[in-house]
Amino acid sequence: MNLCGEVLRMLLMALRSKRRGWNAVAIALLLTSCAAQAAKHEADAKSPESGHAAVPAPVARIAVGQLGFLAPSAAYLNLRLAWASLNFIDNNHLLFTFHTNGLLQRIPDDPLDDEDQMIHADVLEIGSGRVLRQADWRMHDRGRYLWALQDGKFLVRERDSLFLTDNSLELRPYLIFKTDLQGVEVSPGRGMMMLEVKKLLPPEESDSGGDAPSLFQPSLGSPVQVRQRRTEMMLLRPGERAVLAEAEIRDPIPVPLLEDGILEVIEGKQSKQWLIEREMTNKTTEQVGEVRSGCTPQLQALSRNVVLAQDCPVNGASGSMVSALSLAGEVLWEGLWQSKYIWPTFDYAEDGSRFAYESLEMNRSIGTMDAFGESDVVAQPVGVFDTESGKLELVLNASPILSEGQNFALSADGRRFAILREGAIEVYDLPPVEAKEPVATAAKGKK
Repeated sequence: MNLCGEVLRMLLMALRSKRRGWNAVAIALLLTSCAAQAAKHEADAKSPESGHAAVPAPVARIAVGQLGFLAPSAAYLNLRLAWASLNFIDNNHLLFTFHTNGLLQRIPDDPLDDEDQMIHADVLEIGSGRVLRQADWRMHDRGRYLWALQDGKFLVRERDSLFLTDNSLELRPYLIFKTDLQGVEVSPGRGMMMLEVKKLLPPEESDSGGDAPSLFQPSLGSPVQVRQRRTEMMLLRPGERAVLAEAEIRDPIPVPLLEDGILEVIEGKQSKQWLIEREMTNKTTEQVGEVRSGCTPQLQALSRNVVLAQDCPVNGASGSMVSALSLAGEVLWEGLWQSKYIWPTFDYAEDGSRFAYESLEMNRSIGTMDAFGESDVVAQPVGVFDTESGKLELVLNASPILSEGQNFALSADGRRFAILREGAIEVYDLPPVEAKEPVATAAKGKK
């Protein structure tokens, strides 16, 4: 099914432009055929002559100024600091966390490169807006610090340590690492987790043989026995400690996660042909489908049964197509993205019914190496999509603009959407998801 009907057909006639690729924090995808139209939705809806359906009224609006939230300066946009997070605990309660300003007491022997900040956490009752519980957490850097898990539980990162919490806001120690925790990813259904941890190899196992010049030892003078850095990737169930699978790579990379393994792309036998495979934790491999692309396509799991594949511009064309595939290889819908949307973030309904997509809208096309300033940022649109049909259910602009995202959330059943907007947290009820036949999973190409 084509995404956004008439808009998509018009966009498919347009020239394509170059786009920035994936980053380590989040993949650079955009379903822009809808998002470009939808970014104007709020302003257009104010005019009866616009022809657009009016934006529905929120069922709840909780002012955030009274909670102590202060918007960051626009000067922070390029830094991509984790400033806040918004999540559903259940359909009637939210977890809202955010950076607070203030003096912090110095901790003896703290690393010199620490960038400490205080994060304030509130459990909010949606119906009344009341703060039911609150806490303050001290973080030692400005990277992402919170991920939603199943059943109203959350994963909290404090430097290289992971904690579990829930509506009690009590941080319970979970995993502690002696080296840098370089990456955390959680699958759309929240049943799988990938951790990337820096690993120090002994000299005899290092890439340079232990005494050759490298970035980590002097290039002149007598050899120094040092340990080379690599990254260890570990798959495990959130809350559990048993490692289901692991691998060692040179640098941390984003990995598309499913509930039973990971997705990867392999080059096909024909030119511009790429095969999508899933590797399960039981050591078997199944082929999902294939896509055509001028370079390695990027993948993003949208649910336990649906994956989004983004191709690359071919023959100088501008823009990239994205295709949603079932794990049986069926193309469910397609869309087109534009290069004026950058730095995307996703959130997912735990049951896989819907996903939300957010990006920064720029006033011009932005290439991979292009610089931009705060004046180039127009808005931060967030769209809610039906996972299996690509139907756009709702779109709103988040404000203030937080370049690292996490200022929106979907409930576990996909029936409620929350967004930080115009000085408040707004909560919207969404219509029931249209009934469909279950998306089949692949049963071919097993190795």
